[in-house]
Amino acid sequence: MTEPVLDIPFADAFQFDPSPTFAELREGRPVARVRTLAGAEVWLVTRYDDVRMVLADPRFSRAAVVKQGAPRVALAKPMPNSLTTTDPPEHTRLRKLVSTTFAHRRIERTRPWVAELSAQLADDVAKAGDGADIRELVALPLPIQVICQLLGVPYADRDQFREWTELGYSMRMAEKDLVEQAMTDLTAYIDELVTRKLATTDQPAEDLLDELVRAREEGDRLSHDELISFGVNLLVAGHETSANQISSCVATLLRWPENWARLVGNHELVPSAVEELLRFNRFSEVGQLRVAVEDVELHGVQIKAGEGVMAALNSANRDPRQFENPDELQLDRKDNKQLSFGFGPHFCLGAQLARIELQESLLALLRRFPKMSLAKPAEELKWRRVLVSGLAELPVNLG
Repeated sequence: MTEPVLDIPFADAFQFDPSPTFAELREGRPVARVRTLAGAEVWLVTRYDDVRMVLADPRFSRAAVVKQGAPRVALAKPMPNSLTTTDPPEHTRLRKLVSTTFAHRRIERTRPWVAELSAQLADDVAKAGDGADIRELVALPLPIQVICQLLGVPYADRDQFREWTELGYSMRMAEKDLVEQAMTDLTAYIDELVTRKLATTDQPAEDLLDELVRAREEGDRLSHDELISFGVNLLVAGHETSANQISSCVATLLRWPENWARLVGNHELVPSAVEELLRFNRFSEVGQLRVAVEDVELHGVQIKAGEGVMAALNSANRDPRQFENPDELQLDRKDNKQLSFGFGPHFCLGAQLARIELQESLLALLRRFPKMSLAKPAEELKWRRVLVSGLAELPVNLG
């Protein structure tokens, strides 16, 4: 009997708790056929070990996702010439060129500034009083200001590129034409910015994009198209994903007030709590796409060369084979090898920056509002239908 092809995102997506379908697939159909929003039929892999294998095994390609006729997960087309759409050795070359710019120690230097900015945004929350929207007052402005400062993007343009990036991640078919136009406009915006920076290479570098323009390794350097791809990806991922995760982390803690109270009493637990929140909360309702470049058999399923394989990070993060009591939020969970930042060659370049933003924004709110609570029941909060899961609102009472 042929198993049914499931539509993904699932019908019960875009809410706090993951669809029970993921657990059912992990146990009964760990490699299942699904149909994406873009109309492509691909294989969905849901178990932790299998997801890690797909993300790291060279038989599953990222470069192939930008080829003509390749399956697509969402409405926006993936950009070529970028870290996210190349395989080794080209991916290795690009990563090497930017590794110094995104080195852990280098990014860690931003922490005091991110902490200060988080404290200023907490002041804005205090001024707003009960009913203050944490998404609008903290979760959005913090990563937008950070990525603008780091990349050298004018903060005055934030409303425009925020609209482009939110559309770029849309999972609504009715917005298909708007998505394509938004990505075209965003690419043109970054192209103009890169062109201006290329004309000033004789001046000292002031931001990450300046450094990328100047990046060289043994005579090699980033091309104009590669610089544009970097700029677009960093601008989108650098604020949209962090904004959604900040909101989700705060909301998840406030669903169970004892967890908020525990962190109020023990700030040293925040780094561990952030890792657990990244595991517990869904990063996406779908998964990271790869294309098989040769036939692969997995759990008795024959994946043919040219077929798409979607690695469900959110499902892997709830796999009981890897995590004890995976559906429980354990702020002090030990040996937490969550996969929210990916795995293998494409592990998220901005992971440390995202961790700093999550930790420092959370610390600022814990210090300022120890009695914070949700202003409406969690089940009434609205979610956005976007590629990266996120709340549309997060109103709170300050206590």
